[in-house]
Amino acid sequence: MLFNSKIFVAFLVIVLVVYYQLSDRAKIWFLLAMSYVFYGFWDPRLCTLILLSTVVDYACGRRLGSHAVEDRRSRGKPWLYLSLAVNLGLLGFFKYHDFFVSEFVTGLNWLGMSIDPERYLLHLVLPVGISFYTFQTMAYTIDLYRGDIKEPERNFARFALYVAFFPQLVAGPVERAPHLLPQFSRPFRMSRAMVYEGIFLILLGFIKKVVIADRIARNIEPYFERLADNTVEAAISMLLFTCQIYVDFSSYSDIAIGLGLLLGYHIRPNFNLPFVVPSIPERWRRWHISMSHWFRDYIFIPLGGSRKGEVRTQVNIMLVMFLSGLWHGASNNFVVWGLGNGATMVGHKVLIKPLRFVSTRMDRNPITRVGYYYLCCLMTFFMISSINIFFRCPDWETAKSFVRAIFLSGLEGYVDLIQSGFRMPAELWQGLGWLVLVFIAHELQRYFDLRSKILASRKLWAVTCLASFWWIVTFGISGPEFIYYQF
Repeated sequence: MLFNSKIFVAFLVIVLVVYYQLSDRAKIWFLLAMSYVFYGFWDPRLCTLILLSTVVDYACGRRLGSHAVEDRRSRGKPWLYLSLAVNLGLLGFFKYHDFFVSEFVTGLNWLGMSIDPERYLLHLVLPVGISFYTFQTMAYTIDLYRGDIKEPERNFARFALYVAFFPQLVAGPVERAPHLLPQFSRPFRMSRAMVYEGIFLILLGFIKKVVIADRIARNIEPYFERLADNTVEAAISMLLFTCQIYVDFSSYSDIAIGLGLLLGYHIRPNFNLPFVVPSIPERWRRWHISMSHWFRDYIFIPLGGSRKGEVRTQVNIMLVMFLSGLWHGASNNFVVWGLGNGATMVGHKVLIKPLRFVSTRMDRNPITRVGYYYLCCLMTFFMISSINIFFRCPDWETAKSFVRAIFLSGLEGYVDLIQSGFRMPAELWQGLGWLVLVFIAHELQRYFDLRSKILASRKLWAVTCLASFWWIVTFGISGPEFIYYQF
């Protein structure tokens, strides 16, 4: 079920009306049932997969919890391995089977064999949200094994709701058991502030999705459906997609967090102003925070983190970003996207001393400090956008054509643009208008914290919500699915 659909609006109204009338115990069972209705709306058979992950990790958690915390690392390994095998097995089978088989057969054919890969491909449909809920439920078992969680969850309904909680089930944020599970155990409570903030975030999310992200998507979609042959059109489309994915993905998180607040629960934030940032590492500290923390805590630090020397640290970063790319999608495009992000992070680490030297010089004057800061932000945005070519392009050939058109075709296209008086297709100018609007809104929030001011004033809140509702109704509440639904 898509958030940006009329059926979801009807679903949400029914859920809220019934939910507020129930006892605390009944609320958990009702939310669990509605979460499965929400997830099964795509295909009821998908519920068997999430139920399997839930049952396995609940059982493994109970077995791990039967051992003293200090004994879990020595006596709990079989249950940890069972959890990892089931969850990674399901994820690997549905998401990566065809990719690895295809690459393996391609390698054999390159060595001189003649094998038709189609004979071995299953063409499986990727279950919606499987990349998110498998990581969320695995984190619970790993935390128990490490002793970060002292006692396992003994109530199956609460644990099942932790895995399937519909506001953040399909595209995050990826929750952690120590944060979400205790909220299901406490008596239900909700304040007016939670209601006001929840409504505001839901409307903000819909504004970002249906008014901005979907408009940019329609503006640039034709340019990604063919091989790029125009330098300027390819470059502008590349920049606009980076704006689109930020607005689209953050809008889902806004709606998810707002829904959680209306149900009486706090979901962790997933974005912290990542659109205008002066470096790639800073961007990753602010972008998709829940998943970045997951890779940090369960992959980067166990690999040694930054404790085993400079070279090992950079290798660990590259490996984590490679796995991040593979998590996003089973294709060469996403592998290159992950490695590209890793390379820019390693490059920033290598250049950190000269960058700090220049930054220190620029800080001596307020004008040069601001100018240098936004120059770094602009360079970072261009780097992120360049790497995002491999995220957005549907296949390897299209991605190569974009790289060739933008970076390997000389300056002739840009010179022609200037000589023509900046004549471009109208849809690209419209997209740039949205990009400027997003930039302005982003920086206003950074410097003036508009969100807090709106929530602090009931009149301002009411005006903002009414205006947002009018815009949403005007533009319509239907459109393309959220980008991260595909993962």
